[in-house]
Amino acid sequence: MPRRNPLILSIFVSMLTSFHAYALESDASEEIIIQSNSAEFDRKAGTAIYIGDVVLDQGTLKITADRITLYSNEQKKLTKAVAIGEPAHLQQQMENEKGLTKARGKTITYRTLDKEITLLDDAILEQEGHVFTGETIVYNMLNENVSAKGGTQTELDPSGEKKPTRVKMIIQPESTETNEAAQPSPKESSTDKGSAS
Repeated sequence: MPRRNPLILSIFVSMLTSFHAYALESDASEEIIIQSNSAEFDRKAGTAIYIGDVVLDQGTLKITADRITLYSNEQKKLTKAVAIGEPAHLQQQMENEKGLTKARGKTITYRTLDKEITLLDDAILEQEGHVFTGETIVYNMLNENVSAKGGTQTELDPSGEKKPTRVKMIIQPESTETNEAAQPSPKESSTDKGSAS
């Protein structure tokens, strides 16, 4: 049986995770506020480029990057935002007080109509203590699907040998405080037995 070369294989994980929160729907109706050192606009192409310490805010959604390019359709509706940085950062409040979803990567592409975020190059996605890392991460806010890929590029391990970059997932366990509280302590059990006799 031929042996596969691990250097040319990418590691792919696609799963419905325990991210049970959606982004705030109210954010979509909020105005977009952008601050930057400079800006370029092309009405015909429907693009706006913001350069230098860029901060984009829309409700609870916040993106910070060295450069952000916005793309609009013929109806002048924002369809995509591409943020580039070292790294670029994105965060947004989730529904039902679930806290913030935080993401970062050297390139962040946010497709507003599909509610899909793509993180490229040293990508990290965090929510409710769960952490995904990989070269590429795609997170769909509508169906809560997360796909992560390791890179085909290689890194050196301590022995000096090359190895492919890998996907890493950290999933926090559910709290056991409720279960522990429901179980009587040994002292309580022996006391109950004595009173019953």
